[in-house]
Amino acid sequence: MKFFEQIAQSIVEKTSAVLEVSMSITDAKGTIIGCSNLERLGSHHVVTEEVTRAERSVIFTKENIAGRENVLPGVATPIRFQQQIIGVLGIIGEPDEVGRYVEFVRTHIEMLLQESFRTETFYLQMKTTEIFIQHLIHFKEWDNEEALHNYCEMSGFHFDRPRMCILIDIAALHAATEEIKAIRISEYDLFQIISNYFEDHSEDIISPINRGQWMVLKYMDGYDPSKTRRQCEQALKALKRFLQAHHIPGHVSIAYGKSYTGFAGVSRSYQQALQTLLTGKKYKKSLSGVYAFDDWNILLNTLIQEINPAFTETLGDYVEKLLSHPNASILAETFLVYCEQGLNVSRAARKLFVHRNTLLYRLNQLNEILFMDTQSFEQCMLLYISLKKNGDRDSRQPLPAK
Repeated sequence: MKFFEQIAQSIVEKTSAVLEVSMSITDAKGTIIGCSNLERLGSHHVVTEEVTRAERSVIFTKENIAGRENVLPGVATPIRFQQQIIGVLGIIGEPDEVGRYVEFVRTHIEMLLQESFRTETFYLQMKTTEIFIQHLIHFKEWDNEEALHNYCEMSGFHFDRPRMCILIDIAALHAATEEIKAIRISEYDLFQIISNYFEDHSEDIISPINRGQWMVLKYMDGYDPSKTRRQCEQALKALKRFLQAHHIPGHVSIAYGKSYTGFAGVSRSYQQALQTLLTGKKYKKSLSGVYAFDDWNILLNTLIQEINPAFTETLGDYVEKLLSHPNASILAETFLVYCEQGLNVSRAARKLFVHRNTLLYRLNQLNEILFMDTQSFEQCMLLYISLKKNGDRDSRQPLPAK
């Protein structure tokens, strides 16, 4: 009962301070593991065996402890855990005065033991699940299906059913400062919040994967985009409230991939969720948000990041040519807005607060500088990607002033 030894002294100190009585706690062997008098810690308490054998409270008066070493007047009672006596609580003082506290303190200790056991069991199970998750998301690297199958058989999980990876990123916990580390944010608290919003099936798996990220492997019995997004948004708000209550910057991002079956499918969904998270945080320019892999804006920006380096250099030639023009910043901004308004001149002009003819003049300038046709969707798409890629690569360098 390692956890019993770990919490015994803390129980004694807190309880005796409230009740203003002295007390001691022994383990099943009679060793004092918690005591108001620190000098008695580690010593043997001879009455433990007597109380354990009696299986009930025993009163010790000044008269019947005479000549007995390390025994003080008071009341001693067995401490039970899972219907087994694991130690003895002793409240020291005149039995008539301290006897009224015995049942209350004993019950309090047994409740704390149950809570401590649940917490320890939770952390043990969570650590096992985390190792399993690490094997899953790095499935191609580990290539150890047998270990994964064994865990699934032991835990009752089935991966022949579709699962979606949901990735929860808590920014402040990644590189926690000493100040944040001092604030006790337990995995148990975070698990309770996350499971409250995402766990609605026995096949759902929730686990941390590093200091600042959690994963939900969601069993998918059909994909309802609005439901998934709603769950994510509600969880995001709850997590932000929780962090703010602990005076931690409440920046939370949640991203999810598509659903697949099999171990390789989970790994694929995780990679999608991770890429979506990175892309969403980068391009949405928001400290918190919910990002879906199948969002078209996310897909576009992911494509921009994944363009072959050699092709990027080719596109870069056009960008450099444009950036060398004295009116580069105005032309680039005009073109990006023009594309984002569906190549619609009137809508783009309204968005830029310029006259339609002004916008047409700028587009004609682009046609002359780059020998392109700004009415061609294909050509516009290439330049759009080029400019976005350039801004991605060196966003700290502003475009030249007009």
